[in-house]
Amino acid sequence: MSKTKEEIRIDIEKWFQAHGDEMIEDLGKLISINSVKGSEEEGAPYGAGPKAALMLVQSILENRGFDVELFENIVICSQIGPSPPLMGILAHVDVVGTGDGWDTDPFTMVIKEDGNIYGRGATDNKGPAMAAIYAMFCARELMPEPSSGVQLILGSGEEQGCLDIAQYLEKNETPPNVFTPDADYPIVNTEKGRFTPFFSASWEKDTNTPRVVSIIGGNTTNVVPNVAEAIIEGFTLDEAKEYCDKYFENADTKASLRIEGNQLIITVDGASAHAATPDLGANAQTAILGLLASMPFADSEGYKYICALSKLFPHGDYYGAALGIEMSDEISGELTVNFGVLRFSELEFSANFDSRTPAIADEVDLLSIVEEAFNSEGISMTGHTINQCHHTPADSPLVQTLLSIYEAYTGNKGECLCVGGQTYVHELPGGVAFGTGEDGVDNRIHGANEYIGKDHLMQSAMMFAQAILEMCS
Repeated sequence: MSKTKEEIRIDIEKWFQAHGDEMIEDLGKLISINSVKGSEEEGAPYGAGPKAALMLVQSILENRGFDVELFENIVICSQIGPSPPLMGILAHVDVVGTGDGWDTDPFTMVIKEDGNIYGRGATDNKGPAMAAIYAMFCARELMPEPSSGVQLILGSGEEQGCLDIAQYLEKNETPPNVFTPDADYPIVNTEKGRFTPFFSASWEKDTNTPRVVSIIGGNTTNVVPNVAEAIIEGFTLDEAKEYCDKYFENADTKASLRIEGNQLIITVDGASAHAATPDLGANAQTAILGLLASMPFADSEGYKYICALSKLFPHGDYYGAALGIEMSDEISGELTVNFGVLRFSELEFSANFDSRTPAIADEVDLLSIVEEAFNSEGISMTGHTINQCHHTPADSPLVQTLLSIYEAYTGNKGECLCVGGQTYVHELPGGVAFGTGEDGVDNRIHGANEYIGKDHLMQSAMMFAQAILEMCS
């Protein structure tokens, strides 16, 4: 006689009581690998770190008797049950850079007294990936002969725009029911589109003072810059401090000053956040542009571009109002903008921004609107990418199964969500994201002191196992 859902849940809980510590131990090994994208090497397209993370999870799977396929050194796959598989779980083992402000070593897993697991990738996405691995272990022991197969797919280039999965899909198909544990609970069935233009300008060198020599802003398009630095000449420390005190009097960012030779260095500190939720951060890059635009520098082409950038990306404008692209709809909410990267020198600047776009944006020519805004300031667009909004109907069998599991395990009401982030399932018809973020909990994804609750991660692993057993038995 087949077991009820509640009986399956009891079996899963018993299994994780016996094996949960092993999962946490293996997660510690995975977090210890710096899997930020590095220089391409032979056999390691995204660098040694992401490849090492893949090799670790491959060994963990093989040590449990799982067959593992390595695809072009960027993706690994493993499966239980017959082919073609009915269900798939996609996760990734690469991470973004660490940035500043950590209380602990970001590549050493630390479990604090608050019950949280700290380390880069704890939430995005090494913790959920390990939970998916152990859900597979649990499901195979509880269901030795499933009627349908489930496939685990782990990538190493998600933070690079999901190029790994795009390459994988050129030669492979994914199961018809796929989820990724790389967003929020209860379930994400709508992911906003993405618009990421690059833009730049150049000019003749002008040494008239006061002048801005250089600006270094953020490094990554999809991260709110938490630090920005400008080198200026022609102001005394006291003069610059007066402008800083006035500009940052009631700001969410702060500035510090130091002198090196005949130059003054201004450093602005803000707060990192994911580009999908820029309002949760404090953009140091837009703040330093606003400060510099408020100071009486000598008239020059370079300074005109600083003022133009501050006009187009005013500090606190998270919704593209100054660019003329502010919009929203009922399905996917508001368009957001993160001015993520800027390099400004004596001769040129280059930059890009990351906009997460609602479904209505598919009917709007964003490119022409932004080009017009840039052209009016003498700025050239040098490249762009546009992805459309992704939506899976709420009444699909996968969505309904996952929502019922979420309600059974948490006691909370299940509902469908929309997010600005884009996951591995963005281009997969019918794909959804299931966990592991919680409403009202800031896991500091892409920021300092990233963490995940130990109990929450364990519960997630059990829900993933329940999903496999319900869908594939």
